[in-house]
Amino acid sequence: MGSVPVPIAAMFAMDPEFAGHYTDIRELIYRERPDGLSLEVKELILVLLDICVSNKDGALNHLRAAQRAGLTKTQLQEMLLEAFLVLGVSGWGKVGHHLWTEWDSEGDR
Repeated sequence: MGSVPVPIAAMFAMDPEFAGHYTDIRELIYRERPDGLSLEVKELILVLLDICVSNKDGALNHLRAAQRAGLTKTQLQEMLLEAFLVLGVSGWGKVGHHLWTEWDSEGDR
């Protein structure tokens, strides 16, 4: 499933049993299902949730994963506008604009 963020790696080191359970949960969430969400939508939802809790690093990590899965710039734009509608300028200022800037620094996909 890719790299593990530093805080999660620290939890894995603290308790290997926890690491196994965490990995099981992630695999369950990311499992492909015929009538389920696509990978890019799952990642986009995680980006949105990270915006909601002001987790810039998590949002950027999930944005990159969403891009690899096929997320478009327009899809990101629409989600950011929805986030602004609910969170206002605070959500944009803490995390949202970093995502938009990161996309532009990577070039259009």
